[in-house]
Formats: sequence, structure tokens, C-alpha cells
Amino acid sequence: MDGFKWVLFVLEYLVARNGLAPTATLQAQPLTASSWSASPSASWRTQPPLIQPLGARPPRGLHSSHVPAACRSDIYCKGELLHVVQMARIYPDSKTFVDKKVRESPEVALKQFEKLMQETGSNPSFEQVQNFVNQTFEDGDELEEWIPSDWTEQPALLERIENRKYREWAHSLNKLWRMLARKMKTDVRDNPSHYSLIYVPHGFVIPGGRFKELYYWDSYWILQGLLFCDMHETAKGVIENLMHLVKVLGFVPNGSRVYYEERSQPPLLIAMARAYYDKTNDIKFIEDNMETLEKEFNFWMNNSMIEVEKDGQKYNLARYFFLSNGPRPESYREDFETTEHLANSTEDRERMYWELKSGAATGWDFSSRWFIDRDGTNKGELKDIKTTSIVPVDLNAFLYGAASSLQFFMTKLNQRNKATGYGRIANELRAAVQAVLWNEEDGIWYDYDALNKKQREYFYGSNLAPLWTNCYDGDKVAHIAEKAVKYIEKTGLLSYRGGTPSSLANTGEQWDFPNCWAPIQALVIQGLDRTGQEDAMNLADELARRWLHANYLGYEQNTMMFEKYDAVNIGRFGGGGEYAVQEGFGWTNGLVFELLAKYNSKGGPTGDVGGVGGQGVGGQDVSNSLSQVVREVVRGAVHGASSLVLGDDAQADKHNHEAHPHHTQGDHNRSG
Repeated sequence: MDGFKWVLFVLEYLVARNGLAPTATLQAQPLTASSWSASPSASWRTQPPLIQPLGARPPRGLHSSHVPAACRSDIYCKGELLHVVQMARIYPDSKTFVDKKVRESPEVALKQFEKLMQETGSNPSFEQVQNFVNQTFEDGDELEEWIPSDWTEQPALLERIENRKYREWAHSLNKLWRMLARKMKTDVRDNPSHYSLIYVPHGFVIPGGRFKELYYWDSYWILQGLLFCDMHETAKGVIENLMHLVKVLGFVPNGSRVYYEERSQPPLLIAMARAYYDKTNDIKFIEDNMETLEKEFNFWMNNSMIEVEKDGQKYNLARYFFLSNGPRPESYREDFETTEHLANSTEDRERMYWELKSGAATGWDFSSRWFIDRDGTNKGELKDIKTTSIVPVDLNAFLYGAASSLQFFMTKLNQRNKATGYGRIANELRAAVQAVLWNEEDGIWYDYDALNKKQREYFYGSNLAPLWTNCYDGDKVAHIAEKAVKYIEKTGLLSYRGGTPSSLANTGEQWDFPNCWAPIQALVIQGLDRTGQEDAMNLADELARRWLHANYLGYEQNTMMFEKYDAVNIGRFGGGGEYAVQEGFGWTNGLVFELLAKYNSKGGPTGDVGGVGGQGVGGQDVSNSLSQVVREVVRGAVHGASSLVLGDDAQADKHNHEAHPHHTQGDHNRSG
């Protein structure tokens, strides 16, 4: 794609992103099923689809002057003040500064900074910068603790948990909703320029630790936990807050901070609405907010699509594509240092910032999943990040799920034309996922490298995401489920008793080995279970019991729930990445309640941890609950039969740098 065409594309991109009136040329573009229209209505033509050709990375012809900053604030998102403060290393975590409140006003703060620079010849010392920040900013105290009105000490789920220790644990976790519940003070609404926080009207549950605001995809698992704890009104408020952000910004951002305004996270708002409806049958809520749900869906259809050709057929698939200039404000110093090797080229540096921000939008920030080195492999490091050139399995599975849920809602609302349109979109996405991302030989879906026009044949937990949203031909479910079980066998995942790792690449990034995250467990466990096939369901049962046990053990030892865990050391918190491990933790707690609701009659902690051998979680014999096929999978993993982990056959050649089970925490923990 030449530079001139890219400039035109970005102008269209910015028009669509910022809700500006489209040009006459754009208005004239026809909307068809393949260009993501669900309705012939003229209102669908206000933001036309922006589908890019294969390999469409920002080329030399695109200048950073065409791209906005992370937001308009000269304090929180761009400018010399932000640069000087963040590079002074006043705080170990860059996020600390951009979460502070301006004491008087942004104008006063900027004048005081200008005075500081004049007095110091633009070279202030650490102490001078520190004094400036202390005098000009303060901890905002913009959130107040809030006890949800529908919180109850004994949700009905607790009575269904048969194991006493798990029941007591769940009782403790239920209390954490009160500890993590927050509401914004009205001053955030009345004086928004004094805060980086974006006001939302309802109470919500924060993830925990350094994360003191709403986060997009975290909210899905938090919401599920609230629903299983009978907190339906609080759950509805979480959805209403996210929809408020759609109304304000045109889409759900990464989180409710101004510095997240130019990027999002995995699109799960419609999945949240579906989860809420499935629990409450509140179709009036869905009807009242359908326009906002459609707006969020259209944002992704209009801004993330890429055209891929396979076997002479063209398919449209989504990838993460978020352009804004400068380092991420909440990780400013880290990004600036990551790009120091590009210091002689402002444009190259900005392009890497685009890739980093798009990588953060994936939710997997960061992982070898987004690395493409000179040889076209994932063996690189963060400077090799090329997120915008990778078509992710999970993103497209999520969008398929969103289209399917919109079809379901439109059918319920008797809007047949729109239901048909969304059904067509879902079918085309499913066909594209199967044609481009499915690998029949390995029996799994892989991300697609648009630069090198090939599948990325590496294990990532997201490879199983289509199982989670049923993004496959239902007539082939038995075949796909069997393939998925065998894929898990040959990747050696069952040798990790602490949970399913995000990847098998030991890079030091937090979304790589040995870290285990709640969303990945959900995709794998619930995906396998939703196939309805015995072997897959039994394997899901085993993986669920392992994850519950690891979380329970970690809580028993630390009286804390963590953001991530270690696949090798059962119950131990994970590490790596840009910040220290966080406690709380919203999505971890939410998934525990989901799994306890389904697997409440399964064995819990009875004293035996259940090490690597014939014993499962809580000392139970794995073979008692698994079919013959799955027993063979478990036996093979336990006794080291996995050729992939041992690296002793041809299959392992594709993964020869991936992780080994002899990892220790210190090998990858480079966080502050």
C-alpha cells in the first residue's frame, strides 16, 4: 500500500474515530454484508467500513502529524511537563503521576512548570521536579468507597458449594466485592480538567492494586462474578458505565482515564449485555440500550478490518489498530526507553508507539504473541513488536460472538432485517476465521502474520478462543473438539499444575510463560466445555479443578487473590512485565465464582495438594473423572511424554525457543 493511499486511509480513519461528517466519497460507498452492514438503513452509512488490504502497516508515507496524541491534555497525555516529570523517575511506576489531580487548574500548573523551566535553564534537578509535583499535584481522592445495595453476605451460590473449605473461601471472596467497590465523586464530573479520570455515573468494581478505574475486558469477568453473587443491579451499573463511555467517546476505551481515549481493549461489552440478559431476562434493558451496543460493534467493524486473501478468496478479519502519538502516558518512561534505539528518527519512534499502544489494546501487554523478528518468528523482544500486522484469533472470535448476540437480541426484539444482517456478519466472520486461522494439521486456530502471509504456529491460550464463542461450524463440533483435546496433549499443557500458561515462550513479558491469567483459563476451560463433547468436557473439568485449587492455595498462603499466577509453582503469583504483581483481583475472583457455580460438587482441598502424578486436585484420582482418551492425555503429560515440551521431535522444531518447566520466579520478574 503506497504512502498516498495510506494518508487517505488515515484521514478516513480519523473521520470515523472522531465522529466527523464523512466526505462525499465516503458517503457514496455501498454497504454490503461483506463490508459489515447489518441494516440497509441510511443511518448505517454515517461511518463507512475502512477495510485495509493485507499487510497494511503504517508506511513511510504516513506522517505522525496526521495522528493525534493520546488525548488533548497537555498534562496527562502530551507535552514537555509530562516528559520532564516522567523521565525524572519520581515514582517507580509511571502510572502514579498521571493518576494525580491538579491542585488548582491545568492552566496554573502549566504556568508553574514554565516558571520552573525558566529558572533552571530547562534542566531541573530531581529534587526540583519532585517539589514541583508535590506543590502542584495531589492524590485525587476522586473515588469513594461504596457498598452496593444488592450485596449480600450469603449469596445463593454459597449454599451449593459442597466442599466446606471452598465454601468458606467463596464467602471470603464475596466480601472482596465490598472492598473493591467504588463510586466517583461528583467533583470529577464538575471539574473534569483537574483529573485524568473520566466520570461515569454508577458505582463499579475496580480490578485492584494499581488499577483504580474501570477496565474494559476486566469488567466482563467482574460482571460474571457479580451476577453469580446475585448482584444484578451492580452488574447492570457496570454495563451502564461502559455504555456511558461509548456515548461520550464513540467506543469503550481501554479504561476510564483520559490517557486511554485513543485505544480500546478486547470488545466484550455485548457479551456482558448477553450475560446480564441470560441471568435476568431483562429485555427492556437490552431494547433501551441497543443503539449504544450497535455503536460499539460498528466502531470495531469500521476501524479494525484487514483484507486477507486465501486460496484465491478474499476475507475480512479484524486486528488491533490504534494510532496515537507519543509514549503511553501511564508507561511513559518505559516506552521512551524501549524506543531509544530509534532516537535519531522521530517517525520510526512514533510508529513503535503505535505498535505498543495497539499491543496494549489487545489486553496482552505484552507478549511474544506480538513479536515479529527479521526471520518472521516470535523469538524477538519488545522492540520487535508489530501488533498491527497480526490478525488475532481471539479478537475475531469475540467479534463473531458479538455479532451472534446482536442477532439474538434483534430476533428477541422482532427486528428481523437487522437479525438477518447480523447473522450474515457472524457467518462471514466464522467463515474467515475457519479459512484463514484454522490449521487442520495441528487441529487448532493460529494468529495470522499479515507481513509474511502465514499462520503463527505457536501455542497461545487464545488459540482456543473460537471454542469459547462457538465460532466454528456446528456440524463439525465433534471433529473440532477431538482436535482441541489432542492439541492440548501435544503442547504439554497438562504438565503445568498451576494453570494453563498464556504461552510457552519464556520472554520475561507478563503475558508469556509461566504466567497464568483468569481470561485464558476461561477461554480454555469454558471453550472445551461448551463443545458438549465428553472428552473435551472432562478435560475442562480437570483444568477447572486445577485452577480452582491453585487460586485457593494462593489465597490460603497469602490471604490475597492475584492478577496472575505461576503455571509451575501451584498457587504462586506470577511476575514479569512492567509493574509488580497486583492483588485484588477483580477478574480472578469473578472466574472463581463462575467455576464454583458449575463445578461446585467437585472435590476441593482435602489436605493433599496433588502433585505431578496420578492424583488430581484435592488428592482425587484424575482417572475417576476422565474418559479413556483424556486419561491418556493426562498420563502422557504427567510422565513427560509431551514431545513439544521436551523438544525431541519434528513438531518441536516449530517451537524450539518455547518454555521449559524448570523456570523460577526470578527468571522473568523484571518489573518495578
